[in-house]
This record gives sequence, C-alpha cells and structure tokens, in this order.
Amino acid sequence: MKSIWHIKIFTIMAILLILILQGVWLYYTYSIVQQQTQLHVNNAFKESSYKELRKRENESKDVLYKNKKKGQEHILGSMEIDPGEAPEIQLNLVLQEHLHKNQFYISLHDLDSFFHVEIENRHIHGRFIINRINTRTKEVLETTGNENPGSLKGALSSIVIPVRMDKSEGVQVLLVSPYRSVFLQMAFVLVLSVLLILFVAYAIFYQMSSLLKEKHLRQLHTDFAHALTHDMATPLQTIAQVNNLLANEKLYNDPGKRAKYIDLAGQQILNLQALTDRILTVARADKSALEVNLSPVNLRDIILPLTEKFKVQAKKPVEFKVAFSPEHINLQADVTMLTNAVSNLIDNAIKYSSNTVNINIRCEQKDKDVFIYIKDNGYGMSEKDQAKVFTMFERGKAVTRKEAKGFGLGLSYVKRVVEAHGGTVNLFSKEGEGSEFVLYLNAITS
Repeated sequence: MKSIWHIKIFTIMAILLILILQGVWLYYTYSIVQQQTQLHVNNAFKESSYKELRKRENESKDVLYKNKKKGQEHILGSMEIDPGEAPEIQLNLVLQEHLHKNQFYISLHDLDSFFHVEIENRHIHGRFIINRINTRTKEVLETTGNENPGSLKGALSSIVIPVRMDKSEGVQVLLVSPYRSVFLQMAFVLVLSVLLILFVAYAIFYQMSSLLKEKHLRQLHTDFAHALTHDMATPLQTIAQVNNLLANEKLYNDPGKRAKYIDLAGQQILNLQALTDRILTVARADKSALEVNLSPVNLRDIILPLTEKFKVQAKKPVEFKVAFSPEHINLQADVTMLTNAVSNLIDNAIKYSSNTVNINIRCEQKDKDVFIYIKDNGYGMSEKDQAKVFTMFERGKAVTRKEAKGFGLGLSYVKRVVEAHGGTVNLFSKEGEGSEFVLYLNAITS
C-alpha cells in the first residue's frame, strides 16, 4: 500500500513537472515565433514601402525630370539631415518629401497591395491594416481598416516608416489578432506537443491501471487463499476428529457408530476431492480449452437429483420450480461437467439469497439447441459486478457477505464448461431483484 501511495505521489509530481516544462517550452517557442513574425512583417513592410515609393516616382517622373536637381538641392538645403542615418534612407525621405510637395501623396491602397504580396511570399497569414499616423501624437490620419481602436488591442505593430522629411508622419502595419498567425506557424510544434502530452498521459494511465490491477489481483489471491483455507479446514478437522474417535477401543464394540464415523470421514474426503478437482479443472481451463467426454444424457437425470440434493443440504428453506419443454430432453454432453456447472449455479442461488430461497429452473429444446434457465430471488448484481463475475476469483459485492463463502471460481467454471460444449452463458440481473442465468448449448442434441 505504501509503495503504491509513493508511486501515486511521484506520478502526480512527474505530471506537474512535465506540464510546467511543456508550458515553459511553448511560451518560449511562442515568443521566438512572434519575434520572427514581427521581423518578417518589418522586412515585408520595408520592401512594399520602397515599391510604393518607386511607383509614385515613376508616375511623376516627368515632373521629377524637370525639377529633380533643383528640388533636391532646395530640400537638402532647407532640411536637417541626420548624419548618422543611412544615405539610402535619407534619399528616400528626400524623395518622399518632394513627391508630397508635388501632391503625389502616399497611397495606402497601393502600399497594402504590395505588402500583401510580400507577406504571402513569406507564408505569413493574418489580417493586416496599414495606418498613416502622426508620429508625435500617435493619431491615425488615414487607415485601410474600419476597426475601432478598442478592437486593435493586442495587435502586433511593425516599425514606423517615416513619409516626411521631418519624420512627423509615418506609416505602420498592424497584424490584428496575431495569436492565430503565430499559432498557425507553430502548428507542427503544437501537434507534437499535444501528441507528447497524450503519450505521457496514456503511459501514466497505463502504469496506474497496471498497478491497480496488480493490487486487485493480490487482493483476489488473498481472498482466495483465505476462502480455500476456510473450506479445507472444516473437512480436515472433521477427518482428524473421526480419526481420534476411531482410535478409541470402545467404538469397536459399537459397529453402528463406527460405520457412521467412517461414512462421515469418507464424505469429508469426497468434499476435499471435489474441491481439489474444481480448482484443478479451472486452473487447466485457464490455460487451454476443456476436453469434454460426450455421452447421451437426459436433462431430467441431471436437474432433478440436484434439486433433491440441495433441498437436503441447504441450511435454509429452498423451493424449486422445475419445468421441461418437452418433458424429455436428450442431448450429448459431458455429464460430470454439466452437472457441476448446474450445481454451481444452484449453490450460488442459495448462497446469495436471503432466508427463503425460490429457484425456478426451466429447460427448453428448440430444434437441436437446448436452453437451461436458472432464476433465483437472491440479492442480484450491479452492472459493474455482472461484467466481471465470470472472471476467476471475482465475486463482486458477495465477498462482503459473511454467509456467502467461496473462491470466485464457480461462474468461471460454468462459463468454460458451456463454451467447451459449443454454447454460451448469459446473465440477467438487477440488484435486489435476483438473477437469471441462461445456458445455451449449441447443436449438441442427439
């Protein structure tokens, strides 16, 4: 118990550690992918801004051709130039300012078209809007979108590309709801992550299931050992007492008592033999199919003697109601095995019932098929117990009842005997309303 408890604690800690590590890994992966996405967006935006500028330049080349030198000299002479800025950027700003003064204003529509081509080439998907903003106040002067500012919270912003020489205005692209775009790029990683979590969860579930099954089997074997010890102790004690009594010389003068004690010892030996045979039979059946020795038999010759036997042996009142349709049902069967199987069902019906037991046995023959119905008014079984009672050593809730002793072998034996005869056994039961077993013996009638 302690070892299983420790394993559970370590398992829970391992799960938490795996989830934490997985979460940290996904967080850093998301951060890296987001940075890469922003880098791609910035590069695509720079390239599309340059193309839009070249397009406006071509549209105004006639004007530029006449005034290019004059315009550049005027602008360069009147604007402050940042000596630390790259020459190509300075030239672009000069060109932007010159085009603006000549009323060739930046076109967000063209810029948006160029940008979407560039972004598709980089395999980045999402909804983008481009804004022309006042770089000092952050006021949006023009936009390609129609969202209100509140809906853009969390949007991924690109760099601001100035469009005026004094950098008072600039253009910027926003990736609305960047999570979808980032997660799409992380699809492979996310799939692997989910598969890893599922694999670990399955491995842990399998481990815990195996541990619980092992614990359950240990408990079943313990219960079996206790039941076996109890059922063997009574016959052995009786035989030992009879042996001591037989050693008394006075019994030699009382042949009646002596014969009675010898019969009692013989009966207990037979009980032990039957117990041993049942255990060995089920043990062999667990490894391979039972070998049946078929011979002609009438069901009345099996059922009726069993009802008389249990009426005498039972420690509480038992009433049988037996019906045969037709009256004589002849079939080929292993008489010993079939008798033991029906005996087990009757014995269970008596053990798992209250003070008064009513057992209804109905045998039917349809063509070459035989059905044996055994119904009782006992405790009944839950659906959970019904699913496992045909397994060796399983006894369901009956194990908690002190008056219901057993090994959990009877129904397993019944199932194997019926299957060895080419048939099936079915159980219909409800807690508090009794149980009904139906034995179907397939095409073995003579």
